[in-house]
Amino acid sequence: MKAVSQTKFSIFFANGDRLTYGNCLVACVASMLDEPIDEVPNIYTFYGLGSGEEEPLWLKVLNLWMGEKHGKNLVVKKEITPFLGDYVIARGKSTRGRSHCCIYREEEEGLKPFFDPHPTFQFLKEINWYYIIEEI
Repeated sequence: MKAVSQTKFSIFFANGDRLTYGNCLVACVASMLDEPIDEVPNIYTFYGLGSGEEEPLWLKVLNLWMGEKHGKNLVVKKEITPFLGDYVIARGKSTRGRSHCCIYREEEEGLKPFFDPHPTFQFLKEINWYYIIEEI
């Protein structure tokens, strides 16, 4: 795995509304697939589109790319279960109080922080769900 830092950061208005999205998830996917970050589709262009669907548009776009290029899919897991790999992308609340993704490593004692694509390298204070990369 090649650690890839995020290149875009969320910007918020003073009232807390989001203006732009960062690319922490894209950086985590790039890291786990050993890809340059610019090779991974900018899924945040599609973020929020199709949000009422079971599988949002951004995930469909990412999985189409991953399937064609790597024969893999990104799968959402809501709880900790034994994973089929060493690494998992965790999504939750950062220490900065915003949604964020980081890579955790599965060890005998459970999941341990491995790589935070944000320059603060502070990881998550709470985890809400996980993304795993599976073979198709």
